[in-house]
Amino acid sequence: MSLSKYTLDRIEDGYAVFLKFPAEEEQLIISQSAINKAVQVGDRVQIEEKNGIYHIEILQEETQQKKSRHSEFNESFTK
Repeated sequence: MSLSKYTLDRIEDGYAVFLKFPAEEEQLIISQSAINKAVQVGDRVQIEEKNGIYHIEILQEETQQKKSRHSEFNESFTK
């Protein structure tokens, strides 16, 4: 598997459901036991699979930008 960007959409029944960035239409479903670090819903990450273990790098700056845009979008509806 090549290095790809995803967004963690949700965690269900012990599985993390990632959506491939940027279209966020293709899913990658990974058992939480096969993930090498803790991730939170909304995190933008890079994922690489090596020997059955998914190596995840959280893209902090992109995650913050995404969460800021989401917050601004929600605020526009409450005004």
